Amino acid sequence: MSTLNARQVLSNLYGLIIEINYHRTDEDVLNELRERPDSQVEKHLINVKQISTKLKAHANMALFQEALNELKFLKQKGTKELRKLFPPDERHQPELVQLFRKFEEITAKDEQAILEDQELLLIMKLLNDKLNDKLNNKENG
Repeated sequence: MSTLNARQVLSNLYGLIIEINYHRTDEDVLNELRERPDSQVEKHLINVKQISTKLKAHANMALFQEALNELKFLKQKGTKELRKLFPPDERHQPELVQLFRKFEEITAKDEQAILEDQELLLIMKLLNDKLNDKLNNKENG
């Protein structure tokens, strides 16, 4: 009787192997699943989509946290130290642009604050460009 069960198992296995048909394209398999949906497959696809969404959310949170950490680092270092991180051609001193024409005079303290803010924004832009380049290289690579 165990021989009969072994034969039945082999017959079932052979039937599954024939049913698999390795020569079908992914599109053919997906079209067949759309025409005749399988509840078990649908359940697993939903799980895959949920896990994928969670992973993307965690990646975005990690990227956001990294950006916050970079901002804290930038504030701690100050603009003079940060200029040393960039190549000489990117270290140019931004020119002061009067942001509000209503002021007749700008104090030295205001001028320094505007310069630091402008320089910090420039540094953040350069860091953002480099981060975007890394992300684009990962997506394309």
